[in-house]
Amino acid sequence: MKTFSAADLHFVDELSSTNSLLREIWEKEPLLSEAYALASFNQTAGRGQQDNIWVSEAGKNIAYSVFLRPGHLSPASFFVLSQAISVALLKTLGEEIGLQAEIKWPNDIYVDDKKIAGILIENELRGKSILGSIAGIGINVNQEQFRPNLPNPVSVFQLCGRTFDLVDLTLALHCRLGEAYAKTFTEEGKTEIAAAYHRHLYRKEGFHHYKQGNRPFRARILRVMPSGQLEVESDEGWIRAFAFKEIEYLI
Repeated sequence: MKTFSAADLHFVDELSSTNSLLREIWEKEPLLSEAYALASFNQTAGRGQQDNIWVSEAGKNIAYSVFLRPGHLSPASFFVLSQAISVALLKTLGEEIGLQAEIKWPNDIYVDDKKIAGILIENELRGKSILGSIAGIGINVNQEQFRPNLPNPVSVFQLCGRTFDLVDLTLALHCRLGEAYAKTFTEEGKTEIAAAYHRHLYRKEGFHHYKQGNRPFRARILRVMPSGQLEVESDEGWIRAFAFKEIEYLI
């Protein structure tokens, strides 16, 4: 495992997607060093989960992607990487800005009922081993307004009433990601990461509204399983585990 350093972080003036460009770099350099990262404040075609689009105003927000080689994790326990990145992002927002955010399963970052940041992890598998991963993060920082057709975005500026230095915030994020990633190499560290993830889970208390397909229901979160599935108990008494996109939060 390589220690994350500022020398691994490369800023790009403008690009379509940090994840896409980092993948191109990896394809050209198969021995690309772990912790190699790209960041831009002008991402023109950002991507979210399952072909969703991450909309960002130029010069206002952070788009960041880092290359990892998490071969020490089995596919069955791989969700801990998503947990580690989520916790690191939460810690960055808390310590650098003072925001009390939560993790909306599986890895969106929310303040109250609004999304301030998102994570997209793309993996390359070889058999049962993970050859490499690209973890992309988008953070709404200094944007003052969003398109009215977007579901529920919010920015740091809207919450705090002032702007923040994007370079300093990106460097802090890169550092904390390295610290969190290092913990995935030990059982003690993985337990610590999972505990922090569950402690800051959005809607972890009480019954809330969800939807499976066209069927709405009320349920409470029991746990997030090591595989990444969300286990809930409905107010009718049934218990079920859902994979990503099998259940939808109603906000």
